[in-house]
Amino acid sequence: MTALRVEQSSRLRRTRSAASFPCTTWPELRERQSALLKDWLRSDASERQWQTLLDAAGPDRLDLADELRDLLLHAGVLQTKEHFSRGQWLVERVRWSDVPALQQAAGLRTAAERENSRSAITAQLQMLAQDTPWLESAARHCLDARVGDNVRTARLELLHALHGWHQQQRFGLWRDFALHARGTTKSITLTEWKWLEAHVPLESLGIARFAPMLWLAGDLTLHTSHGDISVAAAGMCGLPMRLFTQSDLHAQNAPAHYWLIENRASFERQAAHAPERACLIWLPGRPSTSWCEAVQALLAIAPAPARISCDPDPAGVEIALTAGALWQQAGQTWTAFRMQREDWDRAPAIALTADDLQWLDRLQARDDLPRELQRLCADLRDTGRKAEQEAWL
Repeated sequence: MTALRVEQSSRLRRTRSAASFPCTTWPELRERQSALLKDWLRSDASERQWQTLLDAAGPDRLDLADELRDLLLHAGVLQTKEHFSRGQWLVERVRWSDVPALQQAAGLRTAAERENSRSAITAQLQMLAQDTPWLESAARHCLDARVGDNVRTARLELLHALHGWHQQQRFGLWRDFALHARGTTKSITLTEWKWLEAHVPLESLGIARFAPMLWLAGDLTLHTSHGDISVAAAGMCGLPMRLFTQSDLHAQNAPAHYWLIENRASFERQAAHAPERACLIWLPGRPSTSWCEAVQALLAIAPAPARISCDPDPAGVEIALTAGALWQQAGQTWTAFRMQREDWDRAPAIALTADDLQWLDRLQARDDLPRELQRLCADLRDTGRKAEQEAWL
């Protein structure tokens, strides 16, 4: 073992270091030694109290801590500051040779790397808040909340997964989204789910906690072998979508027309005073296969034309087309309703994004775009903005 240099600042204090100090060459370490050194280097401080490092080692690794300290001391990776007490020299503090270089050698991120990562995450959150209105609350909370970098990174990952889920027009239960976001059905913690529920309209995005429901209001009575279901008597009710696949389901009175409303608050507001002989249906932001199948089954037993009300934006146009196709397949007519410029012209303005403009290009190139939706797309492009129907419906 190489001899050490000793610099004695007083009769009771000294500093010991190797002739090679400062050195950033990683000495050959055993697995347990490497693990402990990583724990020590998670702090960016160039000088640490030895007792603090012992506390990080814990009672089961005290001997390992002394052994590792001496190995690193002789390798020139650290120097020790010691004081004389009761007839012996005791280590008081440890000074590292080059913390960033040692962190990189240990496979840890340096302070500069973490700051760069933090800046990149902040920029991504700001972009999501600006370009994706339904993610704005969650993104702003990530930016403002006093949470650690790991939590902020994990939440950003979930927001990106939500954005992808939305773009792919997917629908499913919590476990389906967890599988989409992180590869396993139980990968999202309860704390994360509570945070998502507080800031994101999960159900509107097609992420249901329990069995999917078809929400109805207005004038409709269904007959089953177990009894009748009066939607009007309930005022508003959610029926399991599997109910509509039962062969014994019949409609006792078909409505004069259906009214599909995308925004959940607007749906509940209109349900309180539904028009006579109208059946209201909540149209989730991205209707799932099971929702479409339930509506098709309902149209088979109670056919009627439809009025479809969605947000006046490219996504709303796409959703209206998806729902309207079900009525076309059933041989029934449908029309966009309360989506005209005079409805939303005074609503709070939301600027169209670059993605919105590209989406409009694709929509306006379609041959099957109904006239009222052609006009809506033109108005959106003309004004450069979109809106949310909750403001007027």
